[in-house]
Amino acid sequence: MPKPKTLPILNPKPQAQITLSEYITVIAWSPNSKYLAAATASGEIVLFDDTKAGNNLAQKQTELQAPTEISVDCLGFSADGRWLATGGQDGKVRVWDLAEEQPAIAATLDLGKTWIEHLIWHPTRSEFAFGLGKYVQIWSAETLDIVTTLHFEQSTVLAIAWHPSGEYLCVGGDGGLKVWEAKDWYEDPIVFEMPTATAKIAWNHSGEYLVASTLDNLVVVMQWLGNDFDASPWRMQGFPGKIRNFDWSASKTSPLLASSSASDVVVWEKHPDLNVGWEGEVIKGHNSIVGFISFKPKTEILASADENGRIAIWKNAKDWVQALETPMGEITGLQWQPQGKKLAAANADGEIMIWTESSQGKGFR
Repeated sequence: MPKPKTLPILNPKPQAQITLSEYITVIAWSPNSKYLAAATASGEIVLFDDTKAGNNLAQKQTELQAPTEISVDCLGFSADGRWLATGGQDGKVRVWDLAEEQPAIAATLDLGKTWIEHLIWHPTRSEFAFGLGKYVQIWSAETLDIVTTLHFEQSTVLAIAWHPSGEYLCVGGDGGLKVWEAKDWYEDPIVFEMPTATAKIAWNHSGEYLVASTLDNLVVVMQWLGNDFDASPWRMQGFPGKIRNFDWSASKTSPLLASSSASDVVVWEKHPDLNVGWEGEVIKGHNSIVGFISFKPKTEILASADENGRIAIWKNAKDWVQALETPMGEITGLQWQPQGKKLAAANADGEIMIWTESSQGKGFR
C-alpha cells in the first residue's frame, strides 16, 4: 500500500513579508497575539498590528524607533501585552505603553555604557528583569520604578529565566546558577554550582524542570522540587558544537526538550526508568548550523531554522513534514504566534516573513 500523504502544517509560501533596514536581531509576538515586534542591528524598532486586516505588513507597521546605527539586541512584551521593553548596545532600556492609539515611550532607563543583552518579563506581572553587568535589575512598568537589584557576583550575567509561577527568578553565569525567591528578594539565593559558565537556561512550561547549557557544551536538566533543585541532575554530553537554542513542548503528555547544536536538532524525552534518565533522538533535516527551534504552542509540532535560510517543520517532534519557502539568508529569529496559527521568522538581510496554517492540514496534530 502507498504511504498516506503527509498534509502540510503551514502554507509553504509566506502570507506576508517585509524588509527592514538591516540584520534583524530579535523578533517577538505579544502574548495576546496582537503584535509582532522586531529590532535590527541598526537600532530600528518596529511594531506590526496583526489585528489589522490584510497581508500588507507595511500597512500594519508602526515605527517605534528609526535607525540609530546602534544595535537593539533584546525586546519583549508584558504578559498582558500592554508594555514593550527593549535594550541593546547603547545601554538604554526603553519601555513603550501600547495602550494608547499611538504607542508612546513611558520610560527610558539610562544605564551608562552597559550593553543590555538579556531582558525577560514576569509571567503575570508588569515587571521585567534585565542583566546589568554582574547585576540583575527588576523594574516595574506600573510604578515606572526599580523593584530590586540582585548581585550575581561571580561574573557578568549570561542568562535569566522566570519560573513559570513567577515566584522565582533564575540567573546564570560563571560558576553556575542562582535562584532568588520573589516574595523576599533580600533572602540569600539558592545556588547550584557548575564547573564552568552557564550560557542558556529555560524552564519547561509547568516549571518542573530547568535545562541549562554550559560553555563547554554540557547540557544539564535539573528537577525543581518546589524550593530547590534535586541534587542529582541529568547530564548530556557529546554535542557537536555550541548549544544554540532550547525549547520545551507544552503538550499534555510528558514534556519534550529540543536542543540545537551545529546542524543537529536533538529531541529529548524522560525515560520512565530514572536510571536511564533523558533519552535523545537526533532529527536530521539541516546541512548548516541550526540557530533556532520552536514548538508550536500546546503541540509537539516543531520548527527548526538554519543559517542557510532553511526552515523545517516536524510533527511529533521527529517526523519531517515540510520545508518552508524562504529567501536564502541566515535565519535570525523564529517564533510561533501564541495562538499557534502563524509562524514568524526573520533573517540577516532584514526580511520578516509570516506563514499561516494550511487549510489542508488544519486541525492536524
